[in-house]
Amino acid sequence: MNKIFIISALTLTFVACSSHQSPLYEKEKRPEDPEQYSGVEGSIQKQKVQAYQSQQANKLRCQDSRLDLVDAEAGGDMNLIRQVKARVQKNCVAEK
Repeated sequence: MNKIFIISALTLTFVACSSHQSPLYEKEKRPEDPEQYSGVEGSIQKQKVQAYQSQQANKLRCQDSRLDLVDAEAGGDMNLIRQVKARVQKNCVAEK
């Protein structure tokens, strides 16, 4: 009886401990899709995802600024054109 109790306790402990471990990250998903990270590899992947998301946000800001510049040039307002050109230079620093 004692052996069964000890074996059952060890088995339950092992199962309980292994059930709380989350996967490192989901390799097959695109960079913006993984939902959870753990461990060193997960932390590295999380940093890559954050850098990717930041780049995407910068691209969108740059595109919006360029479209605003086209609209401003079509309107012909020189003050607005200067303001929008400054915003394009600020948002499109890395792109050429």
